[in-house]
Amino acid sequence: MFDKGKFKKRPRYSVVLHDVREKLGLSLNTYVVIDSIHKLSTSDHKFPFCIMSKEDLADFLMISRRTVFRALDEAVELDLIERSERGLRATEKWIRSVEIYSIGTR
Repeated sequence: MFDKGKFKKRPRYSVVLHDVREKLGLSLNTYVVIDSIHKLSTSDHKFPFCIMSKEDLADFLMISRRTVFRALDEAVELDLIERSERGLRATEKWIRSVEIYSIGTR
């Protein structure tokens, strides 16, 4: 088990939208890595970046460090995550795919 006191901020949950996951061609691990980064980067509007280390993210999600690195590489390649010197955050493409949807479109 991981040390709960180690992380200042942690996402509380991930809701996996499997139709979105399949449409984007993501594995479950990649989806939850991106979702966790999105939640952490939107938790403070003054600093909209996830700064949790890849090692801590791996420990928290109980996946390997290598899996986190692979997920991040895939997410950047698909334009779902952006990297900067400040940290990571989800892109508009992720937000449109997961957070926003249209009803009644043909």
